Amino acid sequence: MRGRSVARALLATCLVAVLGGCASEPVDGDAFPDWDVVDARAAERFDAQLALLDSAIEGSSPFRSDSSTDSTGISYLHATYGEESTGSQSVVAIRGNPASVFIQQTDADDGYTVDTLHIGGEAVDYLLLGDGYAGLAPTPWVEVPTVYGDPGEGDLTAGLRTMCFVDGFQTVCEVRDAITSTADSERGAEMRRSVHTEDDGSVFSETEVTLAAVLEDARILNLPPETVAEMSAEMLESFIPVSLWQDADGQLLKMELNGTVRGTAGAHDLVIQSGFEITGKATRKDFPTAPASADVTVVPADEVDAFYIEMGNLT
Repeated sequence: MRGRSVARALLATCLVAVLGGCASEPVDGDAFPDWDVVDARAAERFDAQLALLDSAIEGSSPFRSDSSTDSTGISYLHATYGEESTGSQSVVAIRGNPASVFIQQTDADDGYTVDTLHIGGEAVDYLLLGDGYAGLAPTPWVEVPTVYGDPGEGDLTAGLRTMCFVDGFQTVCEVRDAITSTADSERGAEMRRSVHTEDDGSVFSETEVTLAAVLEDARILNLPPETVAEMSAEMLESFIPVSLWQDADGQLLKMELNGTVRGTAGAHDLVIQSGFEITGKATRKDFPTAPASADVTVVPADEVDAFYIEMGNLT
């Protein structure tokens, strides 16, 4: 018993010394980090990753350089507001220089798919119409002027061609625009930014964008004006998380906008998921052969706008 009493006395003495701050020498350092400095460093790292992404996409553009982006990927957009929902999903392949592009819709309403084939170096695109569009043309394919660059166009026009013209990469560019727009807005100072490097050298970054940037600036999601009018200022200023995955060289692996904006003032919740993920390296097998001329209806340049309007009226 005496041994236990001595032990307790020694323990009590130690606790008093510790709790009483009886250290013989002062301890240097702050109790907490300077969070402004921490945030600034996180923002710098995040901006550096975005710069790598911009450089990688621009530098690999087969439309504006001698480079080639041989990639396959999945592009997707899904959104729900109350009982209303919208969505699209496509498998994307791009290969070579001049680039060939094939975009295959995979989740459109039955019969209302439109697949797009562009053969590198040609001045046209081929659209494979689903059965729902049968009334638009007597053939399964239609031919329209290309959006990927005419071999005979001037340098000024050609200089405007970027990877943002390609579905999937277009999604990345739109989310990128939303990040810039949010950073420049009044809520920019509140944006969360973080960067984490994995053991294999790949990098995972996170930030957020406002709903206003998504709807009004980047136009990632097109909603009817009456629907947008229901959304309060509080909703439009709400943040939606954005995630970015890159390899060790800064090349894109995946980018996604994914979150829920809670409805206020009688408005519904808005759920949105939009992104693009690289799935592999494109090969010739990812592209169909060009359609035979007998299977193609040519839409002249001066009739293209009317054609797309009529197509939109069918969905």
